[in-house]
Formats: sequence, structure tokens, C-alpha cells
Amino acid sequence: MSLVEVLRKKAPGVPASLYEAKDFADAMQYAVDVTLKKRACEMLMPVAGEQYGPESENGIPTQLVRHIAVPGFSDEEFAALEAKAEGTGIKLLRSGLRNHLGGFDTGITKAEALITDSVTCIVNSNSEEVRIGSMVAELSIMLVKKSTLLDRLEDSAPLMLDLMTRGGASYTAMITGPSRTADIERVGALGVHGPLELHIVLLED
Repeated sequence: MSLVEVLRKKAPGVPASLYEAKDFADAMQYAVDVTLKKRACEMLMPVAGEQYGPESENGIPTQLVRHIAVPGFSDEEFAALEAKAEGTGIKLLRSGLRNHLGGFDTGITKAEALITDSVTCIVNSNSEEVRIGSMVAELSIMLVKKSTLLDRLEDSAPLMLDLMTRGGASYTAMITGPSRTADIERVGALGVHGPLELHIVLLED
């Protein structure tokens, strides 16, 4: 069984949505589509005097504008997303994510690799913008090149050593599925400490 087939089989159990993109433009269209389909983002830290949408089922004001954060995107990558988002009303965020800690809809992150056995994304999070983009968004999209798929955790050792020496990287995140906890009365809850959903988008090299 190929590593892609393993990922197809195991992703639903994480849970994670899996999309195999034809190219980068197709991946960006997918990001725009899922952002438009999701419920309005809850504004966890409302600002006095600002206008918001109707309250969610949790009694929290919702944002009027949808946002996609793309820290670490090159100018060419950003232009591809910008073309797909044109006319949708979606606002794109490349930097300054500290100004959006109250919540935003979608964060797109480029993973260094993915361990198929556990469906774990390895992310170089040395940039604060990347850390915020992958943790604060309600919906997290991980871009993964097929050539970076790994079988098991031990296969990631060379990559981890490289990340430790590459430019003094000090933050490496291993992300498996959406945020979840059972701290509150031992009841499982999603999205308490991070994204409500994880979407893995596979890209050809």
C-alpha cells in the first residue's frame, strides 16, 4: 500500500479532511470554497463599538467578514490565492496576525512533512505568524507535498535534525487532527485550544 493510500485510509479517523489538489491554484480554490461554506467565525474578543453579525449558538458575536491567513506565502503563492478569492468578500491576511487574535476563519500552513501512520503534520513554527496562523484559525489547512510523506515517526529523525540546525529553528509543531480536550468535566470538546477542523491538501511536487 502506498503512503498516499495509507493517508486516504487513516485521515477520516483523526479526523481530518483530505483533498488531493491538481495544482497549487486548485488548492487555493479549495481553501476559498471551504472558507465560504463554513459557519461565520466567532469573535472571541469583541471590541466595543465594532459591528458584528448575529450571535452563534454559543452566544458569541460572529464576524461580518471572512478571513484567510497565509503567513509564509511567497508573492506568487499569494497572487494565486488572491485570484481565487477575488469577488468573494474574503479578506486575506499575510502578516500582523497579532491584531486578529480574537479569531479568524482559515489559516493555511505549509507543512514540512506528514507522517501517514498517525496523520501527523510536521510544521516549522519558528515564525510567530505561522504559529498564530495554525492555532487561532477555526479551520486549519495544511499544504503537504506528496514527496514529503513519511511512513512512521522514526522516519522523521533526519528532518527534525535538519530543522534544528536550519537557521536556528527552535519551534517545530506536530499537529494531528483538530484541537481537542476533555479537561472540562471529562467531556470531549473540539476547538478549545486551536482549530475546529483540519484539512490536509496534498500537492504534487
